[in-house]
Amino acid sequence: MLNELYDLSRSLDRLGIDVISWHRYLKECPRGKTFFIDVDAASKVTDVREISDPDRLAGLRKYEKAAGYSFPSFNILPLWQFDDKAARESAVALRKSLASKSPLGTGDASKAIADLLTKARSTWIDPQKKASGRDAMDKVNGCLGGVVNDLIQLMGDLDNEAGKSLSALLDRTKKLDGTALHCQLSQWFTTQFELGHANSVTWFDLLFFSSGKTPKSVSIVFELAEQSEFDFPANHQRVYEVANTRLLEEPQKKTKTPGKYGPDAYAETDGGRDDSFPEIKMSRFGKINLRAMSKESLCQVRYGVAESKSFPVGKSIRQECKNSLEWISRDERKGLTWSDLSSANGASTVLFAYPSRLTEQPPQMAFLLSGDEDPSSLHNEGQFEACSQTIAKSLSGRVATEDLRDVVIFVLTKPDGFRTKVLFSNRCSESHFLQSAREWEMGCLNIPSIKSRQFGPEKGDKPSWRTPLTPFTTEIIGCLNSVWRRGGTEAATCKTVRVADALSLLLDGGQQQYQTASNLLEALLKNTSGLLLATGQASILGNVHAVARNLQKHQLLLPRILGLLLWKLGIKKGDYMKTPAFWVGRMLSVADQLHLQYCRQVRKGEIPPQLVGNSLMSTALSTPEHALSVLAERIKPYYAWAQTVQVGEKIALTKYFLGQLGSVATKLAELELPKRTNDADRAAMLLGYLSRSEKDQSTTEDKGESANDDSN
Repeated sequence: MLNELYDLSRSLDRLGIDVISWHRYLKECPRGKTFFIDVDAASKVTDVREISDPDRLAGLRKYEKAAGYSFPSFNILPLWQFDDKAARESAVALRKSLASKSPLGTGDASKAIADLLTKARSTWIDPQKKASGRDAMDKVNGCLGGVVNDLIQLMGDLDNEAGKSLSALLDRTKKLDGTALHCQLSQWFTTQFELGHANSVTWFDLLFFSSGKTPKSVSIVFELAEQSEFDFPANHQRVYEVANTRLLEEPQKKTKTPGKYGPDAYAETDGGRDDSFPEIKMSRFGKINLRAMSKESLCQVRYGVAESKSFPVGKSIRQECKNSLEWISRDERKGLTWSDLSSANGASTVLFAYPSRLTEQPPQMAFLLSGDEDPSSLHNEGQFEACSQTIAKSLSGRVATEDLRDVVIFVLTKPDGFRTKVLFSNRCSESHFLQSAREWEMGCLNIPSIKSRQFGPEKGDKPSWRTPLTPFTTEIIGCLNSVWRRGGTEAATCKTVRVADALSLLLDGGQQQYQTASNLLEALLKNTSGLLLATGQASILGNVHAVARNLQKHQLLLPRILGLLLWKLGIKKGDYMKTPAFWVGRMLSVADQLHLQYCRQVRKGEIPPQLVGNSLMSTALSTPEHALSVLAERIKPYYAWAQTVQVGEKIALTKYFLGQLGSVATKLAELELPKRTNDADRAAMLLGYLSRSEKDQSTTEDKGESANDDSN
């Protein structure tokens, strides 16, 4: 990952993009529940304000040298808790009343709060704390004491217009400690209940820990009470930049003479090689360490070198790599240079994709690889194709004139929720990336005509007939990792298919592509055949095969994934639609159509759970010859009826399917049925069963108009 980020930093330089080099200890604040704490000149808390604007929250930073010890933002617990069970139950009841449509009046609520305070003890103080231990009060004292004092020394005299507010805030908060802050916050919240504040439930939760096993912390950010008297508030971008400049200057002041170093891995000769690498924090991913070094790892000592000596990197390059990663991982570049793959991979995962030589507006490469985060969204008809065309236009002219323009793709994950791991890394030319996208499109069209009846994207929408969708690259992971059972009505998840498999299917060629496609086809047939068969029968009936809303999209993606995998195996539509396996699928589909007409006209609409062809598909997928021999016996009453029927509303339709049955039987008679099938045969058979001629579709769609919309 360091090599990719080093190249990215050079690309940003060439483009003239000014990336702020943030000091390693001046970090972004977390995006959870956060409140401003306004402090006046007398070091008194005057107001508590919840930060509801996500953009404002995203711009906040804090100085944090050690985990949990920071300023002007740090975490606090609710102020009070109860040891007595009765008091705790009273607190729960009071909170429920405050949240109801008819809460207690201001006077009664204030009295109840005052009564609870007499029965509570401070959550910040742990009465069972060991002599060497630290409780919440110690941490708050550390933030208001040690961290503030460190900042005062590091900042020095901030006499410029942007630094005065930070200097004033440090001067005010150094007079506070944990006990004073706890007392002042408790008084402020109590006063709000006396005044009947609208945010009573929020203030109650900050005041009392009343439910759950452990109290949950919130973030507070100290700010000046009278911001209008300063040019900038203390928590402003300009103020952060001033603080950042001072922090970056500090190491240079301490360095007396530059050390003599040989060139590092990137030919730089500066020091700082034994320090830990800087980390950044992504909103969707958390902390990312650029490189973890530990001599405890066997791979670090295998060649006689460990930690920084295994790959020496100077301070300047480390900072440039950190700046580059911060730039491409900003929220405003989501879908352009990065995408969240956590839902697809089952763990915190983020994908980065961008051209090695950036433009001012990077193309949507990350979106092309990941698509919409919402698995239930059905609004992506034609989105892959449109995104691919947009990227091609953005890169037009560059591919032909520049041979060294590459696309960089890497995936980071946290399998244990803490340590960052590089899950996938690839570099290819822009022309190869575009050609891979075009191949993906063509592969997804490698199927016969298929339609299924689906509910609309919004709740309450009426069903409609829809054609299959082209999946975005990593969408195939969720589809193939869903194991369908109980006739395609329930799904469990597995971890057979990985992110690397999906990206390999898109980007690799030759034997690697063939092996990946073979493995994915095996997984698809094993895990999703039940859903495909249930969807196919529902389409014949003109009904909706209803599944969980977040899995509904799978029915529209799987047919094209089947076609794509066959394409990657070198099996084109014009070839597999002539195979015996495909025509066995067509035979069983037509048999279902004839069986359905028999049920509608002879059995007066009583339709069994499985039509005759659908019930034999599982057998046919393994031994088609045996399945057809069983079909020959079971279809006799329907075939005899169809030959003799002379009356009925759908007589012409019955005769049509009778003719189709004869045509398919004639076609199969000319072909040699395999004794056993392989995965390609099974895929072709499923597509044959799902396929519909124009006549089939028109008759089925007519039936669907009057079908029960809630049917499955």
